[in-house]
Amino acid sequence: MPNTIISQFENEFATECAETHSLLHSGNLVIHPAVKQITLHGSRGLAGKFRPDSDIDLSLMISSTEPPEINQEFEKLCIEVLQVTLSQWKSEIELDLAVIFSLHACNFAFFQLNNYDPALCSLGGVDCFGIYKIQKGFTGFVLKAGIKVEKMYPLITIWKKEFHSN
Repeated sequence: MPNTIISQFENEFATECAETHSLLHSGNLVIHPAVKQITLHGSRGLAGKFRPDSDIDLSLMISSTEPPEINQEFEKLCIEVLQVTLSQWKSEIELDLAVIFSLHACNFAFFQLNNYDPALCSLGGVDCFGIYKIQKGFTGFVLKAGIKVEKMYPLITIWKKEFHSN
């Protein structure tokens, strides 16, 4: 399956974050076929109050019916996912990307709302997902680090595969 150029975004994102929408649209946002959803976090999202040099914090979500086995093959996939987007990006505004993957059967139920709802997580909302990064002086997995789901909010979904598939 080929990489996808994201040219259509979720309507709420285009309305609520117009300047960031414009940046992502003009910046040539391209994703790997394994990405199922993209969410925006931080100051260029619903949190607001970004500076002109603020980066764009995106989570590239990979979902599956089962949590992935954390091994070299999965790490290779995560690197590919990030490199596809970074290598095609054409803007002076930096992307801060993370591959996000579910570690439990909820498979990102908590990433479907803009604001945190503790009822969505029967495990208390800690370490429900794993992260893989290759930027900002860090390369590798972040697992069982005490990450609280609620710290990812506010967030906004900017794209979902099921709505915008090729």
